[in-house]
Amino acid sequence: MKITGVVFDFNGTLFWDTHLQNESWDRFLEKYGFSLSEEEKKKYIHGINAKDTFEYLFKRELDDDEVYRLTEEKEVIYRSMCLEHGMQLAPGAEQLIRFLMSSGVALGIATASAKNNVDFFIQHFNLLDYFTPGHIIYNDGTMRGKPHPDLFNKAISALGTKPEETLIFEDSHAGIEAALRSGAAEVIIVNSANADYNGLPCRQITDFGEVDRSLFS
Repeated sequence: MKITGVVFDFNGTLFWDTHLQNESWDRFLEKYGFSLSEEEKKKYIHGINAKDTFEYLFKRELDDDEVYRLTEEKEVIYRSMCLEHGMQLAPGAEQLIRFLMSSGVALGIATASAKNNVDFFIQHFNLLDYFTPGHIIYNDGTMRGKPHPDLFNKAISALGTKPEETLIFEDSHAGIEAALRSGAAEVIIVNSANADYNGLPCRQITDFGEVDRSLFS
């Protein structure tokens, strides 16, 4: 079946920032005296809504104001590091996006990032050159986080495509589970950090130039 819609995760997928995310989280965690294993980071941080992450860390329910304050505290560190290290889209991403646009494929983003980070990405990557604002779905506090499929379901609905005609690109284990649960036609893993995805029923790429263009014709 022809793919009529594509949804991208952002962090670690369109923007290969896993090393920056890890370092900014380490700085934040150190301040509060937390120490997480790599397995805990994979399960409770990468691709996860901030509220779920912080409630795991602090072992209690947090209100919206606390979540916002803690999120911004961590993300100020992260955004500063992004600017210091330079920012560019993943290898082959811009070329693929331009191909999809010229082919009439509907494009969206579904990210666990909060609005302040999304605004930052929109500004520094000129995302509105490629994506309609209403097709950029982010953590607004009204949806369950990944591995629940809510973000992807909303993105697919915004595109006006059917799940069985939609392709999703993801990198985090929680995000891959969420994408599979959305009923998407295919989930392609973007292995941007040399991670282990053994056992997952998805093909992997390390450059968007590897994507088979015939999927869209």
